[in-house]
Amino acid sequence: MKFEEFNISDNIKQAIKEKGFENPSEVQEEVIPVALKGKDLVGKSKTGTGKTAAFAIPLIEKIKQGKAFSALIVTPTRELAIQVKKEIDSLLIYTNLKAVTVFGGESVSKQASLLMAKPEIVVGTPGRILDFISRRKLDFSRAEFLVLDEADRMFDMGFRDDIEKIISNFPNQRQTMLFSATMPLEIERLIDRYLKKDKVFFNLSEDKLSVDEVEQYYVRVDKNEKISALEDVINWEKDSKTLVFCRTKRTVDWLERQLSRRGIKVLPLHGDKRQNARNAILHKFKTGRIPVMIATDIVARGIHIDDIDNVVNFDMPDEPETYVHRIGRTARQGKEGLAITFCTNAMDIQNIEKIGEKINTTISELS
Repeated sequence: MKFEEFNISDNIKQAIKEKGFENPSEVQEEVIPVALKGKDLVGKSKTGTGKTAAFAIPLIEKIKQGKAFSALIVTPTRELAIQVKKEIDSLLIYTNLKAVTVFGGESVSKQASLLMAKPEIVVGTPGRILDFISRRKLDFSRAEFLVLDEADRMFDMGFRDDIEKIISNFPNQRQTMLFSATMPLEIERLIDRYLKKDKVFFNLSEDKLSVDEVEQYYVRVDKNEKISALEDVINWEKDSKTLVFCRTKRTVDWLERQLSRRGIKVLPLHGDKRQNARNAILHKFKTGRIPVMIATDIVARGIHIDDIDNVVNFDMPDEPETYVHRIGRTARQGKEGLAITFCTNAMDIQNIEKIGEKINTTISELS
């Protein structure tokens, strides 16, 4: 199937063509026709599959120009909100629709002034969205579309009550699209409560998580030698982009200091960084000025950079889904990548073997 075959306007088709896309991804091929029909839908989708375009294209097709606040897209992080807005802007280029992002860490007054332009599409994080609703800068009483992106991550971050408050500001007659990598019981309850009975489910992730193009290894390493082992990985290919995952913000900052003492420049990224600092860090990483970044899971979930070569699990991930989302930062859009996990004890090795079984792949020991 080709994008030309979708029942969408020539303006959107031209924007897609200029992005260099001809054939839709699996998630786009499945979701777009159903979303165009106005159905509520639930997508259990792996990362790096073109999910944003899957919900953005139907929204842009269906939204009426000049109808303010027609659609809201809720994301767990500022980084993901910015990335989603960027993708939407690239699809709006031949329309007169407007999209605005709202999120914490930047000026309320600046974002409020953007909302005064009455954009049709708003992308934002839960806290700032509720803030603007309370200030009466956002009014979704006549909105038609609600998208909850990475719903499981929003619940992990404690936004469950915020999501329900946001939904309560929408009319019952709306189209709701929810995307989530996992489907814990809390998400299932939200779906049953707020989505229509004839909703359509898409399971595009189970047992085929996006790891096929990633070479995966684990390394046995003494916990006191982890920094030296990471230094070796970084020095394998000096110009390769490497994303290193740590479990906590404290470890990110500590590891940055330790590597700095060894003469290795790295970029630390976590939730305590202000938005302008995050933007500067991501810019340096994207452009390759400093090709090594250390991050926590929460902020890294929203990172969409297509040319990351290596992912290193400095700390063992807690569960298979976390592992998949981490290594999914590399091998995006069909490119190959390398993932290395540090194991410091027998339990780590047992866990990495269980993760391999869960995702139907072999994670080999690298000696």
